[in-house]
Amino acid sequence: MVRVSCLLLSLFLISACGNAGDEEPPASGALAADILTAHGEEFREDIIKVTDGVYVAIGFGIANAIMIEGDDSVTIVDTMESLEAAERIAARFREITHKPVKAVVYTHSHPDHIQGTPAFLTDGVEVAIYAHDSLDAAVDQTVSVLQPILTQRSFRMFGTRLPQEDRTNVGIGPFVDMHEHSTLQILRPTHTFSDELTINVGGVEMVLMYAPGETDDQVVVWLPEQKVLLPGDNFYRAFPNLYTIRGTSYRDPKTWADSLTMMRDLEPEYLVPSHSRPVIGKDEIRRHMTDYRDAISYVYDQTIRMMNEGMTADEIAHEIRLPPHLAESPFLQEFYGKAEWSARMVFGGQLGWFDGNPTNLHPTAPLEKAERMAELAGGKEALIEALHSAAENQEHQWVLELSDYVLRLEPEHQQATQQRITALRALASRESNPNARHYYLTTAAELAGEIELPLMAVTPQDRMLEGMPVSIFFNGMRVGIDGESAWEVNQSVIFEFPDLDERYTLIVRGGAIELREGAAENADIHVRIHSLDFKRMLAGIRNPAMAILRDFEYVKGGRIGFTRFMRLFQPDLED
Repeated sequence: MVRVSCLLLSLFLISACGNAGDEEPPASGALAADILTAHGEEFREDIIKVTDGVYVAIGFGIANAIMIEGDDSVTIVDTMESLEAAERIAARFREITHKPVKAVVYTHSHPDHIQGTPAFLTDGVEVAIYAHDSLDAAVDQTVSVLQPILTQRSFRMFGTRLPQEDRTNVGIGPFVDMHEHSTLQILRPTHTFSDELTINVGGVEMVLMYAPGETDDQVVVWLPEQKVLLPGDNFYRAFPNLYTIRGTSYRDPKTWADSLTMMRDLEPEYLVPSHSRPVIGKDEIRRHMTDYRDAISYVYDQTIRMMNEGMTADEIAHEIRLPPHLAESPFLQEFYGKAEWSARMVFGGQLGWFDGNPTNLHPTAPLEKAERMAELAGGKEALIEALHSAAENQEHQWVLELSDYVLRLEPEHQQATQQRITALRALASRESNPNARHYYLTTAAELAGEIELPLMAVTPQDRMLEGMPVSIFFNGMRVGIDGESAWEVNQSVIFEFPDLDERYTLIVRGGAIELREGAAENADIHVRIHSLDFKRMLAGIRNPAMAILRDFEYVKGGRIGFTRFMRLFQPDLED
């Protein structure tokens, strides 16, 4: 295994492991660059033979794909973020064996593990696809309800639109192989389970075990005869993303730690993560997995302790530190998650948004607060002067906080914008966490007008759309309506899909949405459309005005009435 050189690791630990309660001294730009370069060696492109019949492809994208070879067939565990990345791996796997793939296992629902499956398959060979029974719902939530915000924040976190010279590794992989013209195709599971499932593919016995951690649908794969464990995303060579800055629902640290305990106690001799290189040796695996679960457990327990002492999330985030023996672990360096981000997540997940301070029950609106801060400073010009002074003194974090106020008051203030850009880039140069570094740099590039982030990572192709249930597109509509514009609306529309023999009634009632399966009696409008045409329209592939003109059949209510209804969701629509 590649390890960070002793010099770089010791320098990194000096910057990462201060005394409890002390501020972490920022790494210099040169040191941060050296640390990231060394960590990038973990993801150099390779096909590694772990043991007989077990191979892992690393460095072809953000995740790994794993091949388990049996007597007459092959199992693939995780299939990458795009068909292009998967095809490169599939070609390399076929150099090892031409046995057909007869099983695929998804360790969880994250896109980098499920979007390249067809690349591994052989025409005419039936394939079983295994996953936890909650995976489909998790996929649908990501691709419909939260797609715009998750896309933009993911692009910032991974540095997707940054020039090559500004990008580094992404903490758990070399890069994300997903671009505007990438091809994505999710094949849905054919077999699901809730707790545990034993399968045999080509004479290889595999136990699929539910082990929630980074996601609630996480599955690990255990090969009892070979003593090989595939932990999915519950273990990789970086501090775990208990919270990811692209945004996520609550990730329960207690459950994650329990899953690691269960996996460790299997006593694997080979550990093959879905990110980073494999670990070999029972004792080494046990030691690193114990440290990993202890770090998660420690952050959770100590955050709860400080919460019970009345500390706020901000106070806890500045206080939390790993014990030295954990902070020194090469598997717990903060290349992906951070202890302070994790503490904030625990606070929010356990107590919600309110920090206990009555000041924050009804806080001053952001614009009014900026105005009052300017008044407190002696006027807006005095606030701007304080920003200039902070910029001259290279107080980069304070520049960001002051420029929040100035740009709230004057969004087009050029000097404040430039000072903010400079501060973001300076903070990025010192940052050894790739997620934070890329977020700083991308945000700076957005402010400078060098980058514009899309609301959708790629344009979905018809085969991908066909695999999505039509109901999830209605979920996207529900969260897209401007509620205030519909306060006076009380209308119901039947959407009929003849190709699916399905009908749905969408009701707008005073700005609230209700979706009902079937055709409601006395609906105001009734339209009929092929499901793929409907999906194309809502995915942004088909112009909504053209779809309304040419793709819909109007059973009741007419085109003009339907257009006005759809304007609630697409305000730019014309009659």
